[in-house]
Amino acid sequence: MQNFTTFITYLVITTVLWLSSILPTVSSKPIRTVIDNERGLYYVFPHDKDWTKVGAYIGLPHYNDIFSAMNPEAIKGIHGRFQHFHSLDEDDYVYFPYAELKRYELDELAQRRPPLWITATYQGKKKPVIFEWQSKEKAQAVNIGDRRYIDFFIKNYVRNRLQKGSYQNLWVGLDNCAFIYNLYGVFDDKNNYTNKIKWDKPFPQNDREFVQAVQYFFKRLKELAPDIKTICNEGSISDENQYPEIFAHTDGVLLENFLGEIYDSDSDLTRLRTYHSYRRMKNFSANKVQIYQPNTRNKDELIRNMYVAYLIFAGENRFYSGDDGHSLEIDPKRYAKIKNLLGNSVTPPQDKQELGKSEGYRLYWRFFEGGIAFFNLTGRTQMINLKPSQEYFDENGNSIKNISIKDKEAKYVLFTTGNRTAKPLFYPIRATTVADSVFVNISTTTPDASIRYTLDGSEPSQKSLLYTAPIKLTKSTVLKAKAFGSNLQESFVSTTFYSITDKQPSVEFYLSRNIGSEFLKADYPLVSLSHLSAKPITVNYSVTGGTATSNEDYKLLSGTLTFLPGEKYKYFSIDIRNDRKIEKNETIKVSLLSSKNAELGNHNVYTYTIQDNDKPSFYKTELITKNITQYCSYKNFFWANSWGNRTNVCKCWVSFLNPTYVLSYFYA
Repeated sequence: MQNFTTFITYLVITTVLWLSSILPTVSSKPIRTVIDNERGLYYVFPHDKDWTKVGAYIGLPHYNDIFSAMNPEAIKGIHGRFQHFHSLDEDDYVYFPYAELKRYELDELAQRRPPLWITATYQGKKKPVIFEWQSKEKAQAVNIGDRRYIDFFIKNYVRNRLQKGSYQNLWVGLDNCAFIYNLYGVFDDKNNYTNKIKWDKPFPQNDREFVQAVQYFFKRLKELAPDIKTICNEGSISDENQYPEIFAHTDGVLLENFLGEIYDSDSDLTRLRTYHSYRRMKNFSANKVQIYQPNTRNKDELIRNMYVAYLIFAGENRFYSGDDGHSLEIDPKRYAKIKNLLGNSVTPPQDKQELGKSEGYRLYWRFFEGGIAFFNLTGRTQMINLKPSQEYFDENGNSIKNISIKDKEAKYVLFTTGNRTAKPLFYPIRATTVADSVFVNISTTTPDASIRYTLDGSEPSQKSLLYTAPIKLTKSTVLKAKAFGSNLQESFVSTTFYSITDKQPSVEFYLSRNIGSEFLKADYPLVSLSHLSAKPITVNYSVTGGTATSNEDYKLLSGTLTFLPGEKYKYFSIDIRNDRKIEKNETIKVSLLSSKNAELGNHNVYTYTIQDNDKPSFYKTELITKNITQYCSYKNFFWANSWGNRTNVCKCWVSFLNPTYVLSYFYA
């Protein structure tokens, strides 16, 4: 066995003592900003079938059963995608309007605008660019850096398909977030798949441009629709250093099969991937959600190892999705003791590379309120000497001076002995200012434990206020709570901060104006509050002007939006009529007229411009199953890669709507 140097351990422990002596105030200390419940499930069902106690769920849309049963502020995520699609995505897992986007592209091409689906010219022929992991389904890439596609994604996919009902905190899960140019390729004429090809212009030409398109998509999505919360099932990227920038405008990430490869393989690559995952989460913004889904195989040893590693790796807004391998959650009782004993982290995670080994061979550790947790991926057993001036205990309460950890094993040492009461949980969590007041519920998972709390930032004791009912806060407050269980050590302190103002929120349109193609069939003006409110807020809206004609160009009746406590954004729908009239662009003006429990803001008029899509061209679409090259030759047409040139010949292009081709052509 190899001694892990006393110097490193002493240095780390000295750092902890130094940090505790200058502990920052609560306003600067990392605090959880999402629901105070770490049970997060990815395509997994709760072990007790009780959805009210689940903090997050990502999977198929279960609007009327699962979502309705969950806590209003729990994360309700719908599995989706954004960068490549195939025809079966219409009804299976993703629910993307595939055929509609194909038709939208044809409509745009008829207006002499660039295509939306990515193609590449291979062996002299234009072919759809296909994602390698879904090459069997022929999932074609879309130009995610195109503003038109982003509008389609928001309006025709998220708003129209996914955001059904009025559920709070509805998120969009984005699968296959692996951003490497060469993960995309084409099929040749013999149906052999090949990558390492360059895409047609104006599409990205290399990894750098592809990553830039991804960044632009997320940035533009957040600019246009900040209410759409995205959580990405992250994967490989071409440049690890770009990770923070790529996901800067997302709201969270999902780590599927967390550590699963480590226990399936002993390769250098799997350890390196784990190190990359560690670095990604360490450098991730503190307010981002992280959902970890370890494949524990329902084995106690793996449950323990993976949960300790999760505590070391994860940020403040973390969720744990442990499952038994059969889509059922691991009972939290099998790992909750570890969390109760360790408490919250007091330092960032730390690591050290094993001498003489490649980058992925490392020891990871982190300091917590109740002890130190270690995860060994150095490739050999490590003997760690602990600082002699402090007493340490193993998990069984034995006093120890060092700890031996096997490779692929996680362990922790404690500063005290005895089991602990579970920390109190707060509901609701409020990360931003709230008008008027907040009613706060406090709970603990330890049965029959009493909860004591303070409102002045002081440490709770058994003489502090006893929690018996929700607490009404009417001014900004640092709330601290501690739980006391029978024959257990008291819990660690839970702390949160509520910023409360007596100023009413203002309500206004998020954007003052927008424009969209007539093809998109609907617009969704977004209305926002300046800050949250404890009271329901209503605001009335109505059409007050514009050049478009009601019931001919659009349909919108006067209506009312209602913001429930905790909601910041709401939207309504304007139905757009996709007629065949050749006309100028037309506008619709909608005004916010009156509100209750909020003031009207400055941006109370919204103007939407309907972009006409009926230019004077002879336009036709056919469905064919013939050889497409022969068909175009027979018709004396040519490919649409020259669609921008004004000539007197008939132009045609092909949309790959499997198993049938869509052939479209027009006279320019």
